[in-house]
Amino acid sequence: AVLLWGYWTTWKWGNSNVDFYSTAIMVPFMLSIGLYATIVTGDIVFSEQYKNNTLKNEVSYGLSRGRIYLGKLLSALIVALIALALVVGLCLAAGGLLFRHSDPAQDRAALAVVGYCLAGAFPLWLAAQAMVNTCYFLVRGTNIAAFTAAGLLAVLPAILQAFGILFHPAFEVLRQFMPGIMLENLKNMAFQWNYVGLCWAAGLAWLAAATAVGLLAFRRKEIR
Repeated sequence: AVLLWGYWTTWKWGNSNVDFYSTAIMVPFMLSIGLYATIVTGDIVFSEQYKNNTLKNEVSYGLSRGRIYLGKLLSALIVALIALALVVGLCLAAGGLLFRHSDPAQDRAALAVVGYCLAGAFPLWLAAQAMVNTCYFLVRGTNIAAFTAAGLLAVLPAILQAFGILFHPAFEVLRQFMPGIMLENLKNMAFQWNYVGLCWAAGLAWLAAATAVGLLAFRRKEIR
């Protein structure tokens, strides 16, 4: 919404270069924000369960921990996908209605790039949501869990990069498969569908690993 408002303002002030193409082509550059938005969607679903003792009540009522964990993860994924559809859909629809269509061929090219980037970003968002879900279940304080999740998504790649320089190149190789790094690289690899396949392989691997670690640890965690 802020981006659209900025484009609309400059257009109203006489910037003739603002059109649908210029707004649509910015969507791939904004997709990384969606990675960190998973912290918000995770918080919405988890809803201070440790503080309100609702998680302890669910376990006491006989619900299996696996069902609780996977149910929260699935709910967070659904909320995140709805938010994604609304934000991207609103951006493209509003851009199409507010701004002129200078070149239909350029517009189609921009939408193709958006589609390509969404295809690669989708599994990386799933991975990020799974990592965030793990943090909310294993860290008792909601704020601390959110900071931990942000650290995993944003700070860990920088640590791996430093370790790759100081200790072994294997750390840098691992960094290249982190969801945030792959998402940043995606827009620079337009229409290289083998890279989208790599995004799916890495995203699903992180999704499975984060879910396995979180579920195993939650089953052993004492809930007070």
